[in-house]
Amino acid sequence: MTRTRKATADVVSDPSSDLATLPTPVAAIYNKILAALEKNDVEALRIPIDWNEVRPIFAKSGTYKAGTDPIEILKAQSFDGKGRETLAIMRAVLAQPFVKIARGPVTLYEWPAFAKKPTPATNEATLARWACVRFADLARSNAEGKPRPMRVGIASDGVWHYFWSED
Repeated sequence: MTRTRKATADVVSDPSSDLATLPTPVAAIYNKILAALEKNDVEALRIPIDWNEVRPIFAKSGTYKAGTDPIEILKAQSFDGKGRETLAIMRAVLAQPFVKIARGPVTLYEWPAFAKKPTPATNEATLARWACVRFADLARSNAEGKPRPMRVGIASDGVWHYFWSED
């Protein structure tokens, strides 16, 4: 007998900027990432990366082989090759409101909220969206013709799952 799983649609909350509503484990890794970003050195991200049992995913495609140093991946993805672009984008992403995504039994918190929930097209929102886009992604747009922002996803148990651009 073949079992099929019923696909569950994501339930996405309204955007929120209230960090006090984050579960304690999510707030802890969020703060570790921010502390690393304050050092302005991509190498400092090794602490929150290694805090996970498994490493966060930094690219959806299989372009990086197993065992590749995550800091080297972040440097390679950065336009400058040193990770400065990555740091700036991650700061911009985490400065945005977030959404809570319920996907079956899993709950994720994702920044920026506008990657999942459309926002009004104000000048401020447009500038915020562009600040979250890698230089390498400027020429590519998503299905709606908008820039492809980088996103950070952290599960409710505090596991940092990803930092990547949308499909």
